[in-house]
Amino acid sequence: MAPMVRKQIYLTPDQDRRLRQAAVRQRRAEAEIVREALDRQIPDDGAGKSDLARDPLWGIVGLGKSGKGDLSRNVDHYLYGAPRKK
Repeated sequence: MAPMVRKQIYLTPDQDRRLRQAAVRQRRAEAEIVREALDRQIPDDGAGKSDLARDPLWGIVGLGKSGKGDLSRNVDHYLYGAPRKK
């Protein structure tokens, strides 16, 4: 599990009741339910990821799957007809 940062929040009595009931019903910790709700409400904007991971070009990686197991080794063969490397 990743290291956790302690936060103190204020809930209305109704929110506290609903959170407590959900934790009992789901057999989970209240903190886990709060973290999950935050993840749904505030999506990760990529902060903390490397610039490379945020590059939209990574969205096209894998679109041209060839099924060839030696494609990177024999790219010249497949593109230009050069002899295959072994």
